[in-house]
Amino acid sequence: MQDLRWDRLTVLIVDDNRFIRELLTSVLKTLGVGKVVADIDGAAAIERLKMSLEDPIGAGIGTVDLIISDCVMPQVDGRLFLRWIRTGPNVPDRFVPFIMVSGAADREVVEAARDGGVTEFLAKPFASKTIAERLLMLVNSPRHFVLAEGYFGPDRRRAQMPVAEDRRVTKKEQIQFIRGPSSERTLRDDVRAIHFNLDDRLRDKLGPNARNIPVAFDPALIQAAERRIQKLVGDYGDWMERYVTAISTAQEALISGKGDQDQNLAKINEVAHELRGQGGIFDYPLVTDVGKSLYKVTKPTGQPPTQDRIKLIGAHIDTIRTVFKNKIVGHGGDVGTALLQEIEAAVKRYK
Repeated sequence: MQDLRWDRLTVLIVDDNRFIRELLTSVLKTLGVGKVVADIDGAAAIERLKMSLEDPIGAGIGTVDLIISDCVMPQVDGRLFLRWIRTGPNVPDRFVPFIMVSGAADREVVEAARDGGVTEFLAKPFASKTIAERLLMLVNSPRHFVLAEGYFGPDRRRAQMPVAEDRRVTKKEQIQFIRGPSSERTLRDDVRAIHFNLDDRLRDKLGPNARNIPVAFDPALIQAAERRIQKLVGDYGDWMERYVTAISTAQEALISGKGDQDQNLAKINEVAHELRGQGGIFDYPLVTDVGKSLYKVTKPTGQPPTQDRIKLIGAHIDTIRTVFKNKIVGHGGDVGTALLQEIEAAVKRYK
């Protein structure tokens, strides 16, 4: 296999969930990445990156080669963090590759990330193979950066393909071409866009053996990374008890009418979002399926929750509680099928 220097890379992980931070760190280290630093949200990551400009030792990080950030986080979420990276002042590197991670891979979420300047999108649940694939895309298919009215980031057109009719408004003569990571942030009066043609820094860091060839990982490394994920499965079942407790408490408040009902629904929705993204990673695909349904059921409607809606939420939480209590990993065979059928029946009954 190729002798590549993945150990020269530094990756910054930003995620408010400890298990996901540990998972990504473990996978990246197993794949050979040299340094991985993690922060709990965008605010902490911004402070670290600002500090790195003046005190890289104190910040624990110097040059960052890649950022992997969750989308939904408290305080400064992934989208705000991405906006700061691409357009904020005192950013160490506004051209740094940025992978957005989210359990919500809906079209509008992916498009919002794309329009914010994301480099790649990684949907939860994911496996070590998909993480490796995103890393390889950054190296094997790098994109130049574009500055246009209302946008700065990687070219949103991944490939130049022949079309019957070219509908692009901007013509070649209206594009300014700049070599390298320029600090230019404004358009001249006579241009509609700037294309920044960057050096292939990731490939260069991997060493001379990465030049002019498609880069790949040894399949054995990917298998080893997947085994590291599986080691976290048992611990995850215990960790999830905290989630079950949180949504059960919010459910009881909904039933009794205590507290702010919008906040109670928001708490359940927040946990459902986490569960739908994490369950499949840790061999609880049933939790992913039920979490997706619960997330839809608890989306804000602007109306107080009806009794039917509260009963439907309760049916979802009871199923999640059953899965974790009995540690029903995998698809659960006949038991898993029956549980999903009960959820489908509850959705029809209380819709």
